[in-house]
Amino acid sequence: MRLVERLSAPLLFFLVGAFALQQTVYRPYHNWDMIGYIAAAKSFEERDLESLHTFTYDQVRHLVSSEQYEHLVQSNCRHAISTDASAFKEQLPFYQIRPVYTGLIYLLYKTGVDIGFATHMVSCVAVIIAVAFLYLLSVSFLPRPLTYAVPLFALIFNVPDLAKFSTPDGLAFLAVILSAYLYLKKRIALLLFLLPVVLGIRTDLILFTVPLLCFIFLFERSSRWKAGLSLFLSVAIYVGIGAYWENPGWSTIFYFTLVQQLTHPISMPPTLTTQKYFYVLFSGIKSLSVNKSLILYVLVASYSLYLIKNHAKTTSLVIKSKSSSAMLTVVCLVFIVSHFLLFPLALDRFFSGPYLIGAFSLLVMITDFLKASDSAQQGVTPDGNSAVFHIGR
Repeated sequence: MRLVERLSAPLLFFLVGAFALQQTVYRPYHNWDMIGYIAAAKSFEERDLESLHTFTYDQVRHLVSSEQYEHLVQSNCRHAISTDASAFKEQLPFYQIRPVYTGLIYLLYKTGVDIGFATHMVSCVAVIIAVAFLYLLSVSFLPRPLTYAVPLFALIFNVPDLAKFSTPDGLAFLAVILSAYLYLKKRIALLLFLLPVVLGIRTDLILFTVPLLCFIFLFERSSRWKAGLSLFLSVAIYVGIGAYWENPGWSTIFYFTLVQQLTHPISMPPTLTTQKYFYVLFSGIKSLSVNKSLILYVLVASYSLYLIKNHAKTTSLVIKSKSSSAMLTVVCLVFIVSHFLLFPLALDRFFSGPYLIGAFSLLVMITDFLKASDSAQQGVTPDGNSAVFHIGR
């Protein structure tokens, strides 16, 4: 019986990782982004535009069926991009600004892996590694019953699905999980090195890294100057990536993705009016009512904030909002809200990492609150000194 108990938790996490692998091998999602990332990866070595254009679409034809290919290029805009190299060129900066992801695709391609398969193989490996770190976090901070909840949350938040996308979202998920692991484990120096680097995965992760760096700067006094340096490097890398690959910026990306696809968004940039922005925003808000993952996260975040704010004095316990799990709760909430306001599209693949870390932080707070309550009934805290307890680690 004890052996079964010891193996049950790792088995559940293993099954999540195995499900992610199954999605990659048998259910890869061949979407439009795959074309852009194949081109961006190949552009590390191929500078001739016509050759890059030909190579990219030859690879896509090889990878998908003729019906799937027609679906990928059926709209007027996408058909024009598939036939006009000048239009194709203007799409590249949208994908080249993810150099860590495209660089890994390129490295796999140079080792002999099919470049199309590499686009979601990177995602699969990243998800499996992230699940392993989730397991290490769970066994370190949660009792066995609550450990079982983490794989369940991973399935609810559609983590295995990240492995089938030809996008950097699986890698971004790993970045969020690894950041939380290092933060909770107090590996601050390594975390401060990691945070600027993850912006090469997806530049929008700056909405996650900057709030986390601000908390580290405020509450980790021994690492204050390092946090300041990491914050400076993060901003420099964010600006540098956009400048080097001549990214058109937020308003053009917003318009191209959520208003209308354009063949030449850089040479003929669109105008994003306030009216168009709020129309898209309100349409996005309407869609939230059917997003099950987001609804669950809202419930999780609401209870987490309730614990932080309203349980300030319960059975002589003082709950400190500057604890690590409480700060992760706030960081994830800031990322989700700000990301949605800037890009009102609540796709699970954008938010799986913050959703899951938000849920994990709640489980940590519940665990420590229960421990504190038990200790308070005996008149001491877990360290044996007083009836004051910090939620989190």
